[in-house]
Amino acid sequence: MVETENKNAHELDLIVGDNVYLSREPVGQGRKFQHIYDGPFTVTCLPSAHLVLLRDPTGKRNFRRPVHINRLKLAHIRAPLPAPYFNLQTVESENSSHNSDNSSSSVDRDNSETSKYVSKVSTESEAMDTDVVSQHDTSTTNLNRPRRNIQKPVRYRDDNFIDPDKIVESCDTDNQLKVKRILAKRKDGSNFVYLIQKVEEPAQNAIWVPLSKLPPKAQTLLLSRPPPLIQ
Repeated sequence: MVETENKNAHELDLIVGDNVYLSREPVGQGRKFQHIYDGPFTVTCLPSAHLVLLRDPTGKRNFRRPVHINRLKLAHIRAPLPAPYFNLQTVESENSSHNSDNSSSSVDRDNSETSKYVSKVSTESEAMDTDVVSQHDTSTTNLNRPRRNIQKPVRYRDDNFIDPDKIVESCDTDNQLKVKRILAKRKDGSNFVYLIQKVEEPAQNAIWVPLSKLPPKAQTLLLSRPPPLIQ
């Protein structure tokens, strides 16, 4: 069985100086199916057909014993300064010499034509500049710039919403009673009286007031947010 496996195995053809990756030895109970490699390392010696002696270029690891070739994988590393594949300098020199001869004869002809052409282009360019400036001014005026649409919270979008802080603290000029908060209500005969905290006074100084003495804005607050009923 060993001989048949060795015949089917594709061994590496390594020489001294090749770069290879070294597979790690599995440690612990959890093992992965795919090998994990370290490296690259440089081949320094081939003691036998199946053993390879490695060297770490960084100097972090010291390989005292040779490694079996089955644990290695060839590392393809690009050379830092590869040689040019084509001799481009000779081709460029021939083309430059041929072009210099042709250009010397055509320069004299082009000089007379360019002088006439430049005068025409200068007049046309001035006319184009004026048109471009006028178009740029019109485009800047019609430019749509982005604007941020800031929306208020949902409760402030309703026109009928009444802010309790503003309503309670503000009152009519005719009434002297300034209500800060309505704390509770209780039954007084056939009507209700309300426990009211005045503005700039603590809650301990709250007084009981009938509905008729409350300002109009405090009465509307009772409809939207009635206070708790106590005995």
